[in-house]
Amino acid sequence: RIAPERLREELTGLLCGEHAAAVLLDYPDVLGVFLPEILPCVGFDQRSPYHCYGVWEHTVRAAAAAPARPVRRYALLFHDLGKPDTFFLGEDGCGHFHGHWRKSAEKAAAIMDRLRFDNRGRRTILTLVERHDCELPLSEKSVRRNLNRYGEETLRLLLAVKRADNLAQAEAFRDRQVLLRQWEDLLGLVLQEGGCFSLRQLAVRGGDLTGLGLEGPAVGRGLEALLDQVMDERLPNDREILLEYAKEKLL
Repeated sequence: RIAPERLREELTGLLCGEHAAAVLLDYPDVLGVFLPEILPCVGFDQRSPYHCYGVWEHTVRAAAAAPARPVRRYALLFHDLGKPDTFFLGEDGCGHFHGHWRKSAEKAAAIMDRLRFDNRGRRTILTLVERHDCELPLSEKSVRRNLNRYGEETLRLLLAVKRADNLAQAEAFRDRQVLLRQWEDLLGLVLQEGGCFSLRQLAVRGGDLTGLGLEGPAVGRGLEALLDQVMDERLPNDREILLEYAKEKLL
């Protein structure tokens, strides 16, 4: 009969507390009373060279490796909940979890609905859970594309989640820390140089395309097409050049 909001606040305090890892490892059966989704993870052998811990211990160590901020730690608490449901043993003798992020996001959404998370936090945590395993090519094009997709704040959170996730993997694969630091440095460089990654920064506006003769949804599609050209460095973010391209390609 305890209010879900109270459960959420107590869990948040525990998760961000100084001894979070020890409590999570020692008392999953207690947490499982109101978080039954975690119980299949406890003691689940991943059978993977990438992992030296079972699903639950990996989860706990990943959460503890992140700064003690609710969004980061909840994302890591939830990020591998779908692994037991998606596990299969390959011919190579290794465990595989294709699409586990999708099942993890489903379980995370159910938990957050049940514990009445605020909408903004819920959306951000789900994004981090869904994308924690995504590849991030090391290029300015990739940085601009991901800034366009997530925005700077969520993208930096994603990098923090990926860093903590990797720190809880087998030591032989922790060299990804170097790549993540390089990616973060490149992110800072793109932001410092004022790279164009949103329609707000684009040198052309909707009215410019309307003036060329585009109407309705075609205006939005045209702006997106121009932004794609700029983010991929096929065109500079120059109004006259973009309008000339629009006349030739979009009309």
